[in-house]
Amino acid sequence: MSRALPNPPEAGLINAIRFGNDTFRFIEAMQDRFTDGVAVPIPGRAPLVIITNPELVHDALARPGEFGRVPATGPASYIAESGLVQSEGELWEQQRSIMAPAFIGQQVKAYANTVGRRVDTLVDEWASSIADGDGDTLSRNLHGEMTALTVRVASEILLGEDIGRERAEQFHSWMAVAGDEFEFGLDAVAPEWVPTRTDPEFREAADGILGLSEELIERRRAELADSAMAADGGKPTRNEADEDSDESDRPKDMLTMLLLAEDDPDVEYPPNQIRDEVATFLIAGHETTALSLTYTQSLLATHPEVRRRVRDEAESVIGDETPRYEHVSELEYTGRVFQEALRLYPAAWAVFRQTTTDAELGEYTVPEGSAVIMPQWSIHRDERYFENSLTFDPDRWIDRSPQSVEAYFPFSSGPHACIGRQFSITGARLALARIVQRFDVDVGADALDDLRATPTLRPGGPIEATIRPQRT
Repeated sequence: MSRALPNPPEAGLINAIRFGNDTFRFIEAMQDRFTDGVAVPIPGRAPLVIITNPELVHDALARPGEFGRVPATGPASYIAESGLVQSEGELWEQQRSIMAPAFIGQQVKAYANTVGRRVDTLVDEWASSIADGDGDTLSRNLHGEMTALTVRVASEILLGEDIGRERAEQFHSWMAVAGDEFEFGLDAVAPEWVPTRTDPEFREAADGILGLSEELIERRRAELADSAMAADGGKPTRNEADEDSDESDRPKDMLTMLLLAEDDPDVEYPPNQIRDEVATFLIAGHETTALSLTYTQSLLATHPEVRRRVRDEAESVIGDETPRYEHVSELEYTGRVFQEALRLYPAAWAVFRQTTTDAELGEYTVPEGSAVIMPQWSIHRDERYFENSLTFDPDRWIDRSPQSVEAYFPFSSGPHACIGRQFSITGARLALARIVQRFDVDVGADALDDLRATPTLRPGGPIEATIRPQRT
């Protein structure tokens, strides 16, 4: 017979304040104290349930009917209410089936090759700025640079259009504002009847993201209409190689697939559905990779021997060539470095769910309406699952597949696992290899001391980096 999850000994109000004031410290304390999970009573709200056992985490994530996604409300709903990362049930199944071909097969290769081309452009820009300057180094906000790189790749591959450096920098500023708005604080555990205020600056940022999304949609819609008209007239278009062209010649980007599906009688889009998807993937398509590249390079700055091994591998595998998909499988050590960085600093630091019914989980019952947190942050750092868990050690992954380690789930798991996992893994290897091959990127020893709990793991401010050309 199932039983209730244990409660921490302190009063609910005290725990609510602790969670709101220092989310990571509170999560770590619960991880240390409770083997399977804990239910934290929160005055005026449903209980906060933290699952600390990875076996139970995977069980819950395999049952989306009982452990549903948290509906987009408040400020989150300003950007998207029903994108793929928010939707459930039939709508999610419809959208996933339409969009899945944009994330597999040749699209992974296209993504990797685009990363290779873009990262070459980035390091060339760095080299030119240093050559044109007064010194032999360059100062940059590392997170901003990685955002500019990854959002341009995501927009080109997923939405069919590079938004350009200027728009990418603007997008980074919008994301910084959104991060401030979504940061966990006391309002996250305040009684539900307490009114909350939305920062006007966030409304402007949300309007900017939605405006860019609509701009991309309308431009692609017009291009598809022009192509259809030209095809009806018997004229070749940029999507038709010859008279025998068919659907296989159409662009495989996500936005094109969503727009073409509008003509399918079996597809029903809620209002603003395509805009929600575009806004969602402008964010989700770049943010976790940008953050992960930032944290990986920050770790390399304090582990010079690891950085040297990445550089040696890049020289051996890539050399003077442009990084491309064919290099990915040979960048084995670089892959282990990225895996280990994701363990210590998972950009998606927790998976959030809400129970739709009284749900049995292992030997426990999780009450209906519970806010459920399944934290990669603390499980990845638990000595029960990883020896010397706080040590950055890429060699712990030698002959050890991440998929075989239950306590390692940086991309979540179950049917709602990250659709862009392969994009992130392949792109990150190429980007890291080329950057480290060409430059030493150094940050302060305290660069990762101020991290914020938003829906992702975000730095509290710019991560200032000194970029120095690698002398061969």
